[in-house]
Amino acid sequence: MRSRTRGSLSLLGTAAQQAYPLSCANRISYYPYQGVYTSNVYVGDKTVTVDEVTPDFWKRKKRGEIILNPYVSYRITNTSSGNTNVTHESTANACASPNIHSWYTDTGVIFAFIYPSNVGNFINSPVIGAPEIDGLRNEVYTECLAKRGSGKANLSESLAELDQSYEMLREPLVNVIKFVKDFRVHGKRKKGYKKVAAQSKDVIVFLSSEWLRFRYGISPLVSDVKAVMKALKNDIDRKKPKLITSRANGNLTRNLSTTGTFDWIPFRVSYGVSRGHQVSCRATHYDKYTPTLFNELGLTFHNVVGLAWELTRYSFVVDWFANVGDLIYANIPRVNVESKHGVLTTREIISTYYYPTGYTNIQPLTWTLSGSIADTYLMVYDQKSRVVKDENDFALVIKSDFRFDHFNRVADASALLSQWLRSISF
Repeated sequence: MRSRTRGSLSLLGTAAQQAYPLSCANRISYYPYQGVYTSNVYVGDKTVTVDEVTPDFWKRKKRGEIILNPYVSYRITNTSSGNTNVTHESTANACASPNIHSWYTDTGVIFAFIYPSNVGNFINSPVIGAPEIDGLRNEVYTECLAKRGSGKANLSESLAELDQSYEMLREPLVNVIKFVKDFRVHGKRKKGYKKVAAQSKDVIVFLSSEWLRFRYGISPLVSDVKAVMKALKNDIDRKKPKLITSRANGNLTRNLSTTGTFDWIPFRVSYGVSRGHQVSCRATHYDKYTPTLFNELGLTFHNVVGLAWELTRYSFVVDWFANVGDLIYANIPRVNVESKHGVLTTREIISTYYYPTGYTNIQPLTWTLSGSIADTYLMVYDQKSRVVKDENDFALVIKSDFRFDHFNRVADASALLSQWLRSISF
């Protein structure tokens, strides 16, 4: 293994200044102190990379060999920006304890010094836990393995659902006629809120039925037709083995914001902390096989075996919450497919932003405050890692992200729930 480092982090040092007059009576002459504030806050940009050295890398790459080494690289970027300029001035006319001096002015990156001394060290901590990240990795790579050896179309499933496809294409007109009829009947026979409720049910049930028809009937059928046309146009060389690549990706994003206060007498400083955590995974698996027309059309052993799950009622709903479908396909042997190797790449970006939001005077009888606390501190940790995998690295995952923040998933769930309205009478 080899380790390389670029850049460095250094102490923020004495980037703040405090000034006050020599005496309470003298408000013009003042004595400035450099380095009044000390801290263990680091700033800068540092990158560390640890990877595995491959002998004759360039020669092997020129021969067409795919070389994927495990590696990890992380970059730490800490930045202090902005400027503070605040003054607290004595309300007393004469020098009296505790106001030995008449005023104090603090300038520079003050917040980066006073926060650690009053609250605690700046910490860039993850928002997403390690088990959830491992689950995402397993989910993505299992999905990648499920796609191995898949053709451009999936005629196995299309042929198995041929009778349902026929009914699906025949029913829309019948569905429209039924909707219009029910809507008019409910409009004549019911009054008041019962009329509104019944007609609303008619609209919701009709729209949900058509949405599900489009999403899980018409759209897949159109895709299959396009894929079949593309497969038939391709010139398939049955004598020359072909290297194929299966891919999958996934991501998680989580944000967390907190607020608080601390006393920097005579200031009570308000602050905010914004934390962000992004995880993205990309899986790739390489196989070698001799292409055939049956494979390109999806008429293969693993497609036929997987039909049992695809034809199970509401199997797609189960897949929202666990990767059952992908796990089944990943376990099915691929005929005439030689597995090479795979790789899983993960990138994590963890960021924490500390910032002041204002202040109040906790000693108004003694001091008058002016100016603003405006400097901020940002910490970013960016890590990239790559591990080599094989065709047996699949796992069952209970998903943590059900993707209900995506329009299609919300529309699907709403449409399914609305179908239950059929059994409710108004």
